[in-house]
Amino acid sequence: MEVRKDGTKKNTSHSDTQTKKLKTTRNVEIGWIHSDSHIAKQVRAKQGGGTRKIQLEVNAGLKEILQEGKKLFFPDGISPKGPESDFEFEVWDFKQNHLTVDTCLSIGTMYQTARLTMLRFYIATKPKHLEDDASKTSDGNEINAAELQVGEIMLGSDGVQSSLNLSVDSEITFGPIYSTEEDTEDTLIYEGFPMPASPPHPEDVIMITIHHANTFNDMITAFSDEEIFNRALNVRRILPDNREEAGIGSGLLRDVLTCFWQEFYDRCTLGTTVKVPFIRHDFPAETWKAIGRILVKGYQDCQYLPNKLALPFLEQVLFNNVYSDLKAHFLQFVSSQEREVLMQAMSNLSAVDSDDLVEVLDNYDCRRRITAETLPTIVDEISHKELVQKPMFVIDCWREITHHHHISLSPEAVTKLFSDLQPTTKKVCKLLKFGVDLTTKQKEVVNHLKRFIRELDESKLQKFLRFCTGSDLIVSDSIYVEFEEMTEFTRRPVGHTCGKILHIADSYENFPDFRSEFNAVLESNVWVMDVV
Repeated sequence: MEVRKDGTKKNTSHSDTQTKKLKTTRNVEIGWIHSDSHIAKQVRAKQGGGTRKIQLEVNAGLKEILQEGKKLFFPDGISPKGPESDFEFEVWDFKQNHLTVDTCLSIGTMYQTARLTMLRFYIATKPKHLEDDASKTSDGNEINAAELQVGEIMLGSDGVQSSLNLSVDSEITFGPIYSTEEDTEDTLIYEGFPMPASPPHPEDVIMITIHHANTFNDMITAFSDEEIFNRALNVRRILPDNREEAGIGSGLLRDVLTCFWQEFYDRCTLGTTVKVPFIRHDFPAETWKAIGRILVKGYQDCQYLPNKLALPFLEQVLFNNVYSDLKAHFLQFVSSQEREVLMQAMSNLSAVDSDDLVEVLDNYDCRRRITAETLPTIVDEISHKELVQKPMFVIDCWREITHHHHISLSPEAVTKLFSDLQPTTKKVCKLLKFGVDLTTKQKEVVNHLKRFIRELDESKLQKFLRFCTGSDLIVSDSIYVEFEEMTEFTRRPVGHTCGKILHIADSYENFPDFRSEFNAVLESNVWVMDVV
């Protein structure tokens, strides 16, 4: 037995060694970023740049990366921007950190450290004559070269944003290629723009702590401070087991806003399809003002506007006037049974059961005699009372907040925004963005995903959006879909809400399996953000 055991260990060790010897090279991407005075941009493919995929030895380091970059972008020592001798060269990693001989580990080690599916490096160049200018400011004071930062442009869901405004993990930031512009061979495009300012000073950032089981009250407490508008907002969330959730950034903020407004609808509003706040004896003016700050700050930071609130109510808050059809929104406010009776009565009063109509109108304190001539006016009056007059105390509290922190929207823009925010299967399918070169298997899974979305009802569609973006409303332009190799045991969809990225496996054999596994995730309602 001793001999057999030793023999097995030797065979295993030998097998592992053979396996490791097979992985002597790794794929990496190399791009070219050129700095001209205070402008930095990635050189596009049609200008001699682009992002190239090559193979390097796993033990390759800074010297090999630089050599390969020069071969790619300076063939024979010449580039479209000039000869190699006119430039200073640096190598940056995928986080745009300047690499040195001491900090540049081997390719294999960096893959193990970063845990990315594809490493990306940049050959950074600047004209030699700028080096002296960059070392001094206009008044002669020296500056640190490390203070010069390049702004990263992500072609993402919120349009073009600098990396300083995005809080995303490295897996999301440096994902696969998406064909969002005409140069599909460019994976990450840098447009010329001034160097971004330094990140906010810690004193300019306010951190609020939200308990997962007490989101509603914690948010109201945090937003009771008027100073919250003058500082950048970060959120940390405590899970029910008293652990701090690992996820951070804009995705967590959107998820917290979604949780808050869902609970607000349940606890503080009346209505079915559309909602209107009702007066609570335990909610003083300061509490309603705190909720008003959540409304404004959510729109300013995340473009999140709770569109289940009745539009006439919100118009009264923002514009001190109602522009939309009160009657149409009131019919969405009442129950389906009351809606049916009212619509039938307004169409043909003699055809409706008078007792049913009287009962409906009595629920809203109608005190007028009902005739075919007076009914439309009565419904208009009741609509205004329920949607505007009753919540007037809330309207006054919120108007005080919106007046000082104005939401720059016209009545027409608010109506359009409400419509744009509302998710539909068609809209969500259009948000999906995929890589350029998909395998046959991946294309099949793409069809499964689109079919799955088209079959979702309104409630599950909102859950799907929240799983991918953190918000149950359409507050972004894209959801990026990446494919990963997963075993049947570990296979599951993974959402990265900060970057609006969905990771799915490419190994599904049929649509029912895909639907079953995705439904299991959406119906679990236990989503913990555990990626930093």
